Parts: sequence; structure tokens; C-alpha cells
Amino acid sequence: MIKRITYISILLVWGCNSLIEKSVPLDGEFYIQDGWLAFSSSKYEEADKHFNTAIETNDSGSVFHFLSLVGLGWTNIYKAQMIEETSSNGYVNNAGENLNAANDLIRNINIEEITFDLNEDYFNGITDMYAGLALQRSYFAKQKSANENAWETTNESLSDTVRILYEESIDFSIQLESDYIFQHDVKLTYNDILVLRTENYLILGNIEKAILSFNQIDFDQLGFEVDEACEQGVDFDSSKLIECLCIVSHNGFCPFGDLND
Repeated sequence: MIKRITYISILLVWGCNSLIEKSVPLDGEFYIQDGWLAFSSSKYEEADKHFNTAIETNDSGSVFHFLSLVGLGWTNIYKAQMIEETSSNGYVNNAGENLNAANDLIRNINIEEITFDLNEDYFNGITDMYAGLALQRSYFAKQKSANENAWETTNESLSDTVRILYEESIDFSIQLESDYIFQHDVKLTYNDILVLRTENYLILGNIEKAILSFNQIDFDQLGFEVDEACEQGVDFDSSKLIECLCIVSHNGFCPFGDLND
């Protein structure tokens, strides 16, 4: 009887230790998955909580820590989109801090130590990070612009700080492949990145690159009809570029000012 009790006790101790050992690496994944589930349901405060918990419970150099920072960055971007632009500065700034930290972290992560089941999540996280940084820099540039309507800001009036932000947005967007889709909001695709890049080039006064970027847009994936003249592409006519870009990015609403001026 004593031997049986001792044997059962050993099994229980071994089993508990085994569960503890297995639960440690799963903690980060658990919170990150819950964070993205909340994010996909537009429960951004809940997503924020899960991603922060994952950050607090995982080593600062781990893949889970990196993925949590990416999730937190995107959560802050979407929070900023839900409120008045004048009140969103804090969220946009926070998104930048999160995504910058993630970008710094990937330099220190040893890819060879990443387990097979985390490999896909890690590389998806990198592309999501670049897309998030492209959006964040562009939003931040508009907020920092001296003109209240950043779309009407001319190339000559841009401050050095704002110009650098737009340039960084472009640089980050170029890191993405043409088949990119934000897996946690499939409405956001490479098309949106191209539209953003075109807008940034236009604001910077680089008409040639703006046109080249615009002509890469897949009009069949926009979800609404576009003027046939725009679908055929634009040449070096800046007024046509602006007209078509307004249709593509804002479905008829043009924030670039009066096109007839």
C-alpha cells in the first residue's frame, strides 16, 4: 500500500512538473492569440491587455515578446483610427514606440533558435511590423504637419521632421511583397500600402514615383468601380493622378483640395 501511494505521488509530481514546463513557453502564445482574437472583434482595450500581459510574462529577447510588441503597435493604430484625429496623437505615438521596439528586437533574435511551429508566426510578424510602421509614420507625419489638412500641405512647406516621416513610411512599405494581406484584418492589403505610398510620394512632390506606385494598384481588388481612364493607368499628368488617387483611396472624396484650382 505504501509503495502504491509513493508511486502515485511520484507520478503526480512528475505530471505537475511536466505541465509547468510545458505551460511556460505556451503562456506567450496563449496571450498573443487571445490578443489577436480580441483585435479581430474590435475589442482593442481587451487586445491591449492581452498583448501587455504577454510582454510582461516573456523574456525581452524572445519571439513572443517581439510578436506582442507588433500586436500592441497595431492595436494602438486601430485605436487612433476610431477617435477624433486631434485626440489620436497619443495612440499613434505609442504605436511608433511599440513597433520601433519590435524592429530593434529582431536584430537580437537568433533565428536558428526559433522552433518550427513559431517560424511562420515570426516571419508574418515581421511583415506586419513593416506594414504597421509604414502606416504609423504616415499618420504621424500628418499629425505633425503645420497645416491642419496635411493633404493640402505642399512639398515646399514640409518641415524636415515631417519629410523624414513620409520618407520612412515609404521605405517601410517597400519591404512588403505584392501578395501582402494583413491577416488580422483581411480588408487591409498590399493595395492599401500602394495607395499610401502613392499619397506619400505625392505629398513629397515626387510625381514620377507617385505615378509608378499608382500604376501598380490592382483595381479588381478595390471592391468598387473605378473610372476606366484610371484603370488604364496614369502618365505624367499630375492632375489626372490626383483625380484617380482620390477615387481609389477615398472613393470619390478628395482631401487634396479643389482639383479645379
